[in-house]
This record gives sequence, structure tokens and C-alpha cells, in this order.
Amino acid sequence: MNRKKALAVLMAAAMTSSIFGAVPAMASEDKPFEGQEITFADTGGGSWDEKLEPIIAKFEEETGAKVNMELYAHSDYLEMLQVKLPSESDDYDVIGVDVPLVASYATKGWIAPIDSYFTDDEKAQFAPSALDAGTWDGVFYCPAMNSSSQLLWYNTELLDEAGVEVPESSVENHLTWEQVVDMAKKTLEVVDPDGTKGIGGIAFEQVSRTYQMNQIPNSLGGKNIGDDGYTAQGVINDDAWIEGATWYQNLFKDGVALQGFTADDTGSFFLAGKIVFLIGGTWTDNNCKNEEMDTYGYAPVPAFEGHEDQVGTPTGSWHFGIPVNAKNKDLAAEFIKYMSIGEGNELWLEANGDVPATIAGADKIMNDENAEDYMKIAAYESSNTAVPRALTPGYTEYDTIIQNTWEDIKNGSDVTESLNNAAEKIEGAMEKLK
Repeated sequence: MNRKKALAVLMAAAMTSSIFGAVPAMASEDKPFEGQEITFADTGGGSWDEKLEPIIAKFEEETGAKVNMELYAHSDYLEMLQVKLPSESDDYDVIGVDVPLVASYATKGWIAPIDSYFTDDEKAQFAPSALDAGTWDGVFYCPAMNSSSQLLWYNTELLDEAGVEVPESSVENHLTWEQVVDMAKKTLEVVDPDGTKGIGGIAFEQVSRTYQMNQIPNSLGGKNIGDDGYTAQGVINDDAWIEGATWYQNLFKDGVALQGFTADDTGSFFLAGKIVFLIGGTWTDNNCKNEEMDTYGYAPVPAFEGHEDQVGTPTGSWHFGIPVNAKNKDLAAEFIKYMSIGEGNELWLEANGDVPATIAGADKIMNDENAEDYMKIAAYESSNTAVPRALTPGYTEYDTIIQNTWEDIKNGSDVTESLNNAAEKIEGAMEKLK
């Protein structure tokens, strides 16, 4: 329901109440929330509302409650929250929270803890990375609706043309980055020896963006931020970061990765046959099928030699939160349970094809003989190798600095100097938030 429809419903209810008098709803034992209502706001586009409506309708049928839903374009939604949440507005009972913003909203006192509504056993249903991502300072604030994961996608036509065979890989036996670089070089030597075709050997789909790039130092044992959520010195400029960033820069120096690919068009270049190996999300499969591209394969995110047990798959999607001024926190929590660990979550994952944030959800996919293999890989990674983004109240500032740093490194800056400068800038920004 959009804002206008929601307002119309509320106005009609008010008129009815004024004419006939307020009649309190009587809750039944099997429908404890009979006659109550909440408003759920989130970002969503395309067919989100069509997919969510029947799921919400089932919740309404089972509880007797009413859920008003408002969906916004992404940028409009974030701007709206920045206005509503600090204003003590009680317009919303449940909001979608972009996971890197959990710590920020919690620190500012914009969202309410949800610990009291989830037992320890219920919390344990989430994959460790998803639970950690929704927790700040030891307090559980935001359960996950779904997660995300990354895979190594490759163009089989280019590899076949070069006579390069990709070794068998599994969730337990990853390819190494060293193998992938070697295969990319051999392929380029055959299919684009003089570089005139503009084919990239390796590309990270979200070029320079923190979400995806930090997997490189993560896979070498590096952390995204200090345990306190504020410390960057000695963390993002440690040996793991220097080694990982140097490796990434060398991809460009050696011509294995090409300048010119941006986060906005990298996926399109892969579909056009211009990239041999692509690190991208599960959506890549649908994109390939929509473009009727059948010359592709996939494998788990690679590991570095000697660090096979430290693969750090990027993860983190949207979670649910309860604004501190929500009018009906009990019903809000019930709805969140339904959508995160209840039947609503199962229905959503089935409808949207997202990566589960629960252990049971991941196991279900991995054990389903009819499930796509790429989803089995993604499900395994979400439960076993996933690393959440930096857990910090200053994620917005952190993200900007880190993204610019990855871009500088890509363009040839001194790696150690760039990381030292980034650590200094991040800690300067964090001081203002303490």
C-alpha cells in the first residue's frame, strides 16, 4: 500500500470511529493481535510489492492484524529515514535497515533493541555473520530478512578458445587466486594478445566499492575495523591489507585487470563476452539467462594459497528494525519474527530467490537436489565463509574513505601510504562520533 492509500485507510477508520464510536477489537486466543495494526516501510522496486503482498496477507490472516506497507525508491527511502528517525516520529513500526547502518542507528538511539523478543535458540537460527551484522555493542537490534553472497563467474567460450580448462572446484575445495590469475593470463595471451579487443582477465563487479573489495584482505586474515567499531590504525593498514591491496594493484599493472570498467557497467561487459573471470553476486545467473547467454560457469570465491581456510565472502543485505517511537512494538516484533525466521521468510526466499540468512534455510538449499548449483554455493558461503561489513557507527564515513582508497590503489598509488592515510582519516572521522 502506498502512502496515499495508507492515509485513505486511516481517514476512513477515523470517520467510522467518530460516527459509530470507538469499538475495541476483541483478540481471540488463536489471533492475539486481532484488530491491531502496524506500518512497515522499506525500499523496494519492480515486483517487490507484488511478492510481499501475499506473504503479508498470510500474516494478517493468521494474526488478525493489519500491516500497512510503504515502499520507496532506494535514495528516497534513506533520505526519509534520516528525517523521520531523529524527529521522534511514530509513523512506522517496522523499517528495513541496510545492514551497515545498524550500528549507526543504534548508537543514535533511533532503533529499539529486539533482544527481549528473540530467545537464544531463535537467535542461533541465524548464520553467525547475519547475527553479528544485526548486533551492536552486544545488543541484538536487527534480524535479517535475507543475506547475500558472491561467486566466481567465468566465460567458458573465451576459456575454450584459449584451451584453458578450469579445474574442478567445490565449496570445500576452492580454486586459488593464484590459479585464477594464471588462467586469466593464458586466456588473454590467446584471445586478445595485443589488447585491441579490450577484454579483461579478472574484474570485480563492484569496482572499488567497499562491500566487495574488502574480501581481498578478509581472505588474508584482515579485519574491516577494530573490535570497538572505531579503530582503524593497525587494522586496515596491517600486513593482510598491504598484501591484498598490492595483489589487487598488480592485476592492473600486469594487464590482467583493465581500467575503464566501472561498477555501473561491469556486469554488462561480462554479458558481452568482454571479461574472462568476474566476481559477482547470485543475480549474475538471472542476468545471463535473461540475455540468453549460456557460455558461463561458476565456482566459489577463490582463496589465496596458504589461506584456504580464510575465504572472506562479502555478505550483508537488508535487516528489520523497530523505531524507538513505534506505537506497537509487540506486533512489530511478531511481524519481524515471521519475516526473518518464520513462514514469511520461507515464502520470501522462494518468491525472490534470495540467499538465506538462517542456517536452516541454507541447509535446505544445499540439500535440495532441485536447487541450482550456484545457489548451493551461495548458501554454503553465507553460513560458513561470509564476513559482514565493518560494524561501526561511522560506516557512511568509513565507506567513503575506503572506496576512494581502493580506487587510488587501482590507479597506481603507493599502497602502504594510501592505507596509512585511510586509517588516519577514518579515525579522525570516528572521533567526531564518539
